[in-house]
Amino acid sequence: MDAPLTLIIANKNYSSWSMRPWVLLRGRGIPFGERMLKFETKEWGENIGRLSPSGLVPVLWEGEPGTGFATWDTLAIAERLHDIRPGAGVWPTEARKRARARSAAAEMHSGFRALRGAMPMNIRGRYLGKGMNDEVAKDIARISALWAAADGPFLFGEFCAADAFYAPVATRLVTYGVEVSGAARDYQQRLLASPGVAAWSADAVKETETVAMDEPYATPPR
Repeated sequence: MDAPLTLIIANKNYSSWSMRPWVLLRGRGIPFGERMLKFETKEWGENIGRLSPSGLVPVLWEGEPGTGFATWDTLAIAERLHDIRPGAGVWPTEARKRARARSAAAEMHSGFRALRGAMPMNIRGRYLGKGMNDEVAKDIARISALWAAADGPFLFGEFCAADAFYAPVATRLVTYGVEVSGAARDYQQRLLASPGVAAWSADAVKETETVAMDEPYATPPR
């Protein structure tokens, strides 16, 4: 019997890296448990060293968290899931589509720094027009082109890891009032409505904690 899976995550409103493997697991119907360590809390301080070899989230544990087998970093988690659940559709089955999907995911993993820096994920927030500049616009144009070229309802047919990697961006565009058009917008709407993304977002808007570094456009309290 396969060891049970547990994903260590942080706040759903803010943690884009946690979101990616969570929506992938949910979207592909892979059973898992979650353990949330919220940023800037006592629980984070007391447990992150035991539950994360890197001191960061997410971490996927096979077996008991803290003593089982850990895989950390979102891209590594996707590859580990592909290894241990080979029939689950983590990546496309056709080799060239799989290579393209991995390329798209890796581009998100290592790129789009201007967008990620100027428009932090904040699913419950609405900061229309904030964060836009020329470099962010270039990132959005590239992402829009990737989305417009979707080969099916999702980027490479069925929902896969590549789509999960772009899920936080789809929410960011809503938060900051950025509109894409045509096929890119259609893809964005399908992604936001997909089971894993919709479930994560529904949880995120219920959170009440505030993490200052992820709220650069919030009105300071008086």
